Amino acid sequence: MHTVPALVFALLSSVSFAAGSLTVNTAQGSVVGTQALPRVRQWLGIPFATAARWTAPSLPATRTSPFNANAYGPSCYQLTTLTTEYYLEFAHQDETLTESENCLSLNIWAPSTFRPQNTAVLIWIYGGGFQFGASDLKVYDGRNFVRDNDDLIIVTFNYRINMFGQPNAPQLVSATNSQNFGLLDIKAAIDWVKNNIAGFGGDPNRISIFGHSAGATAADIYAQTYPTDTTVKGMILQSGNIASLSDLGSPTLDPAPWHTVAQAVGCGNSATPAQFTCMQGKSAATLIQAARNANIIFFKLVTDNIIIHSDWANRMATGNFLKVPTVVGTVQHEADPLTVGGSLATRGNAPPFITTARADILSQVGGTCGASRSSKGRYDNGVTTWRYQYQAVWPGINTRQDLRAFHGAELPIVFGTFASVQTNPGPTVYEVAFSLYVKNAWAEFAKNPSAGLTGVGWPTYNPSANTLVQLGNVENLTGHSLASPSLLDATCPYATDLFNILTQYNTILSNI
Repeated sequence: MHTVPALVFALLSSVSFAAGSLTVNTAQGSVVGTQALPRVRQWLGIPFATAARWTAPSLPATRTSPFNANAYGPSCYQLTTLTTEYYLEFAHQDETLTESENCLSLNIWAPSTFRPQNTAVLIWIYGGGFQFGASDLKVYDGRNFVRDNDDLIIVTFNYRINMFGQPNAPQLVSATNSQNFGLLDIKAAIDWVKNNIAGFGGDPNRISIFGHSAGATAADIYAQTYPTDTTVKGMILQSGNIASLSDLGSPTLDPAPWHTVAQAVGCGNSATPAQFTCMQGKSAATLIQAARNANIIFFKLVTDNIIIHSDWANRMATGNFLKVPTVVGTVQHEADPLTVGGSLATRGNAPPFITTARADILSQVGGTCGASRSSKGRYDNGVTTWRYQYQAVWPGINTRQDLRAFHGAELPIVFGTFASVQTNPGPTVYEVAFSLYVKNAWAEFAKNPSAGLTGVGWPTYNPSANTLVQLGNVENLTGHSLASPSLLDATCPYATDLFNILTQYNTILSNI
């Protein structure tokens, strides 16, 4: 008969309790979750911050009663156009959302099984151009991710977007306080996870962040804003980074949309304190509807040299950023849904050779070249980096024949939610196997950001060697193949010329 020392038994018991309990104590009070799957627990809609309109987030008040975390919280207010609504349809994200300004909540999926150590943590940041997006979309359900990788916790959360996330209000210009409120929400969510995740069975010293599109850009901005951060140990940047954002114009204060909405709701178009007070007094529904009626596309991020720095390129070149292991990725034909959607949103009769050419140039300028600079900047500063290009095309995900591997096509694969978002045809056996492969790669990175992907067969990035990981390439539909990054990057020195050609294509498309 073998005995276990009392202290060891107590420690193992406490870990076992954390792994199996649905009631967890947090700094704001206890939360009660549900059993999502036999081996997966979930907590939905936990408030991680509170914020009055156009103010920085702060911690919620302490609760005296348990919080029933059995339903998603409301989404933040969305701003879409007809073109982006077509994109959401293509990307299986065209869901009816309940919107509210009280939207700062997060969701956690954790293993139910006993573990000898706390799990790695992956925090998801959704995309949507900082104008739309929500954590309660079916595609971001984390249960299958955790089911297939039990040394992992998935966290998703909401952050403010569009005029509520970055209003571009002249009255808020400050040398010390940022009006990039959505980016401040992201920091608040990461801090909350750091301070509370141990109770859910997570390891606060093994937290990585991953995001798509604007979410990946936000993660890259985080790296520049907090270069000495000790919370985030790794990053996966899916189809977004600060370099790609700057390819299409640096973000600056643009008060025009603010004034347009203010004028429409009766607050005038002068940047006065009275105008700001008037805007604060209008309902959120009134403001967002005025923006939609005016067909406003963007409320841009604000370069304030607090959260977003105008010298981002110099910071990258000199290593003034958070140097943690990073995966930088793109999809082969990023711009396909935006180009197709834009064509449908206008006259719908644009010649395919023009829309395809426009999509290819936009994918190169807005996707590939930004990823190239982001990867190279990290490589030059000695940061362990991986780079991939997603190339897979699955009939159930690509619902139109004119869509190739498009922006967001990888999301159902990464989360393993393809079966819930695609209908006809259903997933193939190869698609299922490929999703398992991709989820495992992401999980191995989270478990060990410095070397986890080496065990999956990924070489670290070197711009002069065959280190580009091609996911779902025709040579290996359920895994990866390798190629030289130089094959993708050859035209990047001519990005300005490509952008000028793109402008000419836009002119053609607007007149046919």
